[in-house]
Amino acid sequence: PGGPVELPPEIDITEPSDTLIAGRRIIKLHNVSLPTVTIYKPDPSIDNKTAVIIAPGGGFWILAMDLEGTEIAEWLNTLGVTGIVLKYRVPGNAWNPEKRWLSAVQDGQRAMSLVRGRAEEIGIDPEKIGIMGFSAGGAPVTYTALTSQRLYEPVDEYDEISFRPDFAAPIYSGSAPTTAEFTEDCPPFFMATAHDDFNPLDMAKLYIQLKEANASAELHIYESGGHGYGLRQTDLPVTSWHNRMEDWMRTLNLLEKD
Repeated sequence: PGGPVELPPEIDITEPSDTLIAGRRIIKLHNVSLPTVTIYKPDPSIDNKTAVIIAPGGGFWILAMDLEGTEIAEWLNTLGVTGIVLKYRVPGNAWNPEKRWLSAVQDGQRAMSLVRGRAEEIGIDPEKIGIMGFSAGGAPVTYTALTSQRLYEPVDEYDEISFRPDFAAPIYSGSAPTTAEFTEDCPPFFMATAHDDFNPLDMAKLYIQLKEANASAELHIYESGGHGYGLRQTDLPVTSWHNRMEDWMRTLNLLEKD
C-alpha cells in the first residue's frame, strides 16, 4: 500500500553482544520492503476458526520476528487459534520520515482486509479475526481498531472489505492515534504492560478512553518487567500475561470449537 521504496536486502542485524531475552537471542529483521502475512494453523482437532494477526515490535526500525511474531503464533496454535504473522515494512523513515509508523499502519489495514476477504480459503471465521501488536506493533492495532479512514488508496476488491478487527490486543504498546474514534462499538481490547515500561501511562489512558466510551476493555499493569519480553518466561509475573489473555479470549467465546 502507498507504493514501493527501494531498500537494501532484508537482513537480521542481531549482534552477538546484544542483550539476551530470557537467555536467548532474538531476530532483528531490518530493511523489510515487501510486506507479507504468514499463516500458522493449529491442529485441526482443536481449530476453533478464530484468527489473530500479529504485528511484531521494533521501533519501526526492525521487526522482532521470533520474539513477538512466530513464537506468538505458536502459542496461539495451542489454543486452537490461527496465528497470522504480519511482516510490515521497516524502516518506516524510508517512506515518511515525519510518520515513521505510516507504512506499518498501511500494511496492518491491508492485512486485515485481505485476511477477512480470504477467510474461507484460510479456514477461519470472518467474524472472529483479531489483531495484536507489541511495542511499535501496537500502531497497526490501534489504526485498525480505532479509526475508520484507510490510509492508502484502494488497490483491489479486498480494500472494499472492512479492516476493523473483531478484537484487539496491544501489548506493552503506546497511545491511541489522534484520529481515534472512541465509541461503545469499539472492538473489545486486552492490554498488558509493566509499571517500569517506557509508557505504562499511555496504556492506562487508552483504557480510560475506552471505558469512558462504554467500550469493552481489560488492562493489566504489572509492577515490574520492563519492555520487550514477548512470551519468554522469567521469574517476573509480567511474563504470565498471556494466561490472562487466554482467560479473556475464553470469556469472549473465541476459543470454543464449533
